[in-house]
Amino acid sequence: MNYLLGIDAGGTFIDYLLVNDAGGHTSYKSLARPDLSDYGIIAGLAEMADYMGQDLNRLLAEVGLVVHGTTVATNAVLTRNGSATALLTTEGLIDLLEMRQGVRDDLYNNHCESPPPLVERWFRLPVRERIDYQGNVLRPLDQAFLRQLLHLLARTEVESVAVVLAHSYVNPLHEMQVAALLNEELPQVHVSLSHRVLPRVHMYRRVSTTVLDAYVAPILERYLQGLQEKLQSSGFKGDLLIMQSNGGTVTVDKALELPVMSLLSGPAAGPGMVRCLGQEIESADAVIMDMGGTSFDVSLLRGGNPGMTDGSMVAGLYYGLPVIDIHTIGAGGGSIARVDSGGLLHVGPESAGAKPGPACYGLGGRDATCTDADLTLGLINPEYFLGGRLKLNTQAARQAIYENVALPLHTDIDTAALGIYKMVNTEMASGIKEITLEKGLDPREMTMVVGGGAGALHAAYVARELGIGRLLISRESSVMCAVGMLCCNYRRDYYRHSYCLIADMQWQTMQNTYENLWSEAKSQAPNVRGLNLTHKSVFMRYYGQHHEIAVEITEFDMLDSSVLSRLFHNQHYNLYGYDLSEHDTMIEIIGLSIVVQGEPRQASCMECITGNCGRPVLKGSRRACLEEAGFFMEIPVYDGDDMSIGSNLAGPALVEQRHSTIVVPSGFALFCEGRCFVMKQL
Repeated sequence: MNYLLGIDAGGTFIDYLLVNDAGGHTSYKSLARPDLSDYGIIAGLAEMADYMGQDLNRLLAEVGLVVHGTTVATNAVLTRNGSATALLTTEGLIDLLEMRQGVRDDLYNNHCESPPPLVERWFRLPVRERIDYQGNVLRPLDQAFLRQLLHLLARTEVESVAVVLAHSYVNPLHEMQVAALLNEELPQVHVSLSHRVLPRVHMYRRVSTTVLDAYVAPILERYLQGLQEKLQSSGFKGDLLIMQSNGGTVTVDKALELPVMSLLSGPAAGPGMVRCLGQEIESADAVIMDMGGTSFDVSLLRGGNPGMTDGSMVAGLYYGLPVIDIHTIGAGGGSIARVDSGGLLHVGPESAGAKPGPACYGLGGRDATCTDADLTLGLINPEYFLGGRLKLNTQAARQAIYENVALPLHTDIDTAALGIYKMVNTEMASGIKEITLEKGLDPREMTMVVGGGAGALHAAYVARELGIGRLLISRESSVMCAVGMLCCNYRRDYYRHSYCLIADMQWQTMQNTYENLWSEAKSQAPNVRGLNLTHKSVFMRYYGQHHEIAVEITEFDMLDSSVLSRLFHNQHYNLYGYDLSEHDTMIEIIGLSIVVQGEPRQASCMECITGNCGRPVLKGSRRACLEEAGFFMEIPVYDGDDMSIGSNLAGPALVEQRHSTIVVPSGFALFCEGRCFVMKQL
């Protein structure tokens, strides 16, 4: 038997999906252990093996591939527990980290405060050198002065160094010379070079991204290498791939070449699961929501393709690499409810995490959380949480809600719990509005794909507020990202700075650049099966604009300046609602990029969530309070794991699965279609 294993390490739970070559599968969830070097993954795998009645070493010996998404890099940034990092940058530019892009992030907020830089000012050192925007050396690198700085740096406990010199994206000569001196003087430190991390214009974006890369590199290296060793010592002999924030997977060695791409690596797998849901969603527009224990992540699928962005933010810090466009808010099952001094209820962004966790877990948590509210409202079966492996304490949940919410609001426990439930639903709907309505997209025309252990408990009410009439809930929605990881393939993005006015465009020069990028990509992935160049893009802007946009080109052989201009005008209009095509405004070409991908692993994952189950089973009923009712009543409870293809239910109803519960409100109906449940508004 040859297994594939997806592991998604979140802030509260670690999700596992084990798929065999016959299409059978086993899913499992274990509590995360941030206090352990491997986050509790090996202990969770041992629990999973015991659950399956197998020995861990024998089980792992039959696993040929592990795909892993990790929050280690993200948590290092969020908690500011990354490596001690220094920055070497061109003299006169050491304050760029604090100057940022020169304007407030929230333009109309006079009280807006940017997060402090990851590198303290005394660790930002000036490098005497200068290269201009054309790559000409105006001032050679002062190596003697640099050695003096490095001797001072050697006396500190610095673990990592970011090197960001002006215009190195055109000519990296000085950055390579600095790297050589660093290897001589501080051979033990990690070095991140901006021309390798982000070889693009916009100095702040380049310095911020390179500093993030350096900041997380030593921690990620210790984690991944340690995990790899522990897996191997436990019997694993296969390949370990790491999920990247661009939706692709790479080997451990490749992940450590660009550690910053492991930020948000877990949620980036969400869109990959859509490949498992069948042809009906492959070319559709969809909202993908993932409500886990710590956060709520939402992304879009446009025409069957995940939305991508050339830049994102983590804890207010910018990184400018191509990533899945994911919007994250602190609205998970462990999000803490509190009442402020003005008597207003808030839920999140703080989370109880895995330890101490929600009060109902009985692990020492005293705060009221969203999960405590779900339990108090009767939406969760306290005897069947995680399939009965974790018994929930209803009294502890009620006591936490009473002390932290009901008492300050002068109301009863049930009303307070319903308030928490409604609040978190509203916050999730608002998060989806930010990436749909605020960008001119109508969510009513989309399907909602539901994921995360808490997603199905809340999804119907979020969809109702947005006017979304159709929801897809996979049979393994609670481990959505672990499923998605097994459907994702190798992906790398390559960029080359190439400046000219579009009127001066030389077709052959562009062709040569693309061929060089493709050759570089092939040389770096000699063992990737089915490697293919899937996208070519040209980065352009109107003359005088600060930001450029990427224009994908498909008919390259027919390309000339007039065709490329038309494509740019159309893209600019689609993004911003206007273009300057009638004003003869000059257009600049800034750079060229390609995307290369390997053959996707789709067939096994398609099979792993298909197939007939037995007849639907009515397990009974329990008193529960649904949002539209506002009071407790008897609600029928069905066994979702035993629902057969063609079965359907009308709300109100609760459909229990081993790792999640689907709330079907009044006015909704649930249909079982094998691979997933389909919920529709009537």
